[in-house]
Amino acid sequence: METRPITARSLLRDRLWLVAFAILWAADWGWAASTVEMPSGYVERLNGVADRLLDEAKVSYVYGGYQIGDGDACLKCNQCLEVAKPEAKERLRLCPVCSSCSLDCSHFTHLVFQEAGLPYPYIDTKTMLKLSADALLRRYRLVDKGADPLRARPGDLLVFDGHVVLVQRLAFGAAQEEERGRGDVIHATGGRDVKGPGEGIQRERFVTFARFRGPLRKILRHVELDFPGDKGARVERQEKRAPASTPGKTMDPASRRKLRPVAKRLPKDD
Repeated sequence: METRPITARSLLRDRLWLVAFAILWAADWGWAASTVEMPSGYVERLNGVADRLLDEAKVSYVYGGYQIGDGDACLKCNQCLEVAKPEAKERLRLCPVCSSCSLDCSHFTHLVFQEAGLPYPYIDTKTMLKLSADALLRRYRLVDKGADPLRARPGDLLVFDGHVVLVQRLAFGAAQEEERGRGDVIHATGGRDVKGPGEGIQRERFVTFARFRGPLRKILRHVELDFPGDKGARVERQEKRAPASTPGKTMDPASRRKLRPVAKRLPKDD
């Protein structure tokens, strides 16, 4: 068999073939640069919607609440809750006016995704925990990522017994190993940190994902935020180059587990 001499031209040709093959393989598996960057753009939109609701929506947490009405509807609900002071699961029964303006945790996350252009059919936390990974994907476009808190990233839903929150930011700014699996979450809550009616949407800083509201049961990721070969190390690099979805600086340890100060306003105050 004839052996051709190795020349600079033949080496260049072989390298070009390798580059072309790598590009085609990457595009086939969804690793092209535009595809990899797409999730961070969606995360930015999710955070923008969640931040706007946190800052502007004077809405109360009500179990079974599913919508944000106008300023007058929210005001009437908040006034009723202020007077009646019902328990969380009794609020809608004792203050039926709240059906026009109130949210619970699963309706809040559903609303955020819908407003950000990532809709999925509404699903409550009990069903999130009950359904198989295949059913969640087929029926709700949600990918079950297990329950390892180190796999969580911005845009994920953390599901606990009876509660769901949205991850906004990871604590990668503090690179120590013990800081992994921590970050900011935003949710609709009627818990002890809520000072009064109208403050049902809250952000909590630097929480431990594994035990924020009891043990973490599932991490769910919208199918548009998932891509083949998604690994923790790659996610970390992606989040570091997406300033719109990461904090501008390392989280101040003094702010851990504290609620963000919020100046909420009604639409009529504009």
